[in-house]
Amino acid sequence: MDRWRGLLQWFVAMLPGTFILLAWVPWDSRARLASGLCVPFIHMVPSQDGTDLFIGISGLDESCGTLCTNMSTWGTPVQRCCSTTSCIITLSGLTPNVDEHGAIGITSTLGLDTTVDFYRAYVPASTSRTINSMDGNLQLTLVSTDTFPSEAYVVVVPSYAPPGPLPLEHRLMDSVYSVRASGAVVVAERPMSLRLYYDEVTLASADPHTLAIFAWDAYDGRWDNLGGALFSTQQFVSVAMRRFTTYALMAAPTWRDGFDDPSGIDFTRSNNVTWGGTPEDQTLVLVSTATGGSAVSNPITPTTNFADWGSLAFTCTADPPTTTLTVDVLSLDGTELLTDVASGVNLTRLGPTQRGALRLRANFSSMAAGEMLALDAWRLTWRIAEHRVYLPSIMHSD
Repeated sequence: MDRWRGLLQWFVAMLPGTFILLAWVPWDSRARLASGLCVPFIHMVPSQDGTDLFIGISGLDESCGTLCTNMSTWGTPVQRCCSTTSCIITLSGLTPNVDEHGAIGITSTLGLDTTVDFYRAYVPASTSRTINSMDGNLQLTLVSTDTFPSEAYVVVVPSYAPPGPLPLEHRLMDSVYSVRASGAVVVAERPMSLRLYYDEVTLASADPHTLAIFAWDAYDGRWDNLGGALFSTQQFVSVAMRRFTTYALMAAPTWRDGFDDPSGIDFTRSNNVTWGGTPEDQTLVLVSTATGGSAVSNPITPTTNFADWGSLAFTCTADPPTTTLTVDVLSLDGTELLTDVASGVNLTRLGPTQRGALRLRANFSSMAAGEMLALDAWRLTWRIAEHRVYLPSIMHSD
């Protein structure tokens, strides 16, 4: 993890028909990647018998020169090269029927010189197990013993660059991770549990409630937002998934709370509410002895370059007039700005005067104690200001 501490924030600069991509990269790679174009996307696929590793490298510019991989973990050093900006290289010599991990050196004749650490897990038939990336930031749990129809191998490897542009106004927390299985398996037989971890450095002052797990859809060339449950104390986001593809943890211009942990609620301003539902699907409910109560969120502070508020959406379980649940929008100090709003309401009407932060309040009311009444989740979005660069005009006078 330490070698990832210093990071350059990636950006995408769109030009007609192309784009320039700079990823979050280690500080010690800055000099090597001075061109800004020699930043590879890497994925690895294990062979069915566990002896080979197929390494895909892409996203490079022609100025990087000839690509080569170097693997010396297993006996005699092996180098494989190709002259294209993207290629698949086969490296052999892995031991079957055991877990294996190692480092692959990736170089080019014109600037690239880096190393990636991978972990290849062996999954015997009819077993469940947990697989971790070498840096500890990804954890994949095969919950069911029949996740695969037979024995298999799974490789997890981080990458310096994403396979394609991120969604607009989103930011990577750290690396993207390729998770691939042997036997051309694209979708597992049973759901798996994926955790992506973050820390204060990678968070970079973002609110953890803005984090979500994204999966890369190679067919359509886009990122799919999987959401995920936040566990802020342990600093990870978790989601159930079945695809073997590339995953990333991103900060989005969206604050959301599904009440998987208490970090989103200000209990000093709330009353008569507690946790309900199931461990897998928690909700916020009235305490069983009360007929009224309220839940107030912690401050929702947009990321930098805030332009205006977007929309507020929520889901709840209520049965008027026996039970009712309404939602209000408050200022940071608790002043009511909008009351009893509908889910999906547009908040641009708040204007520039409410740039700092907002709170949300849910009001619970029941004609009798113990009635079913729950707030399932709520979500608040905002828009980021467009980045513009103004170059100075230099005038010469004689």
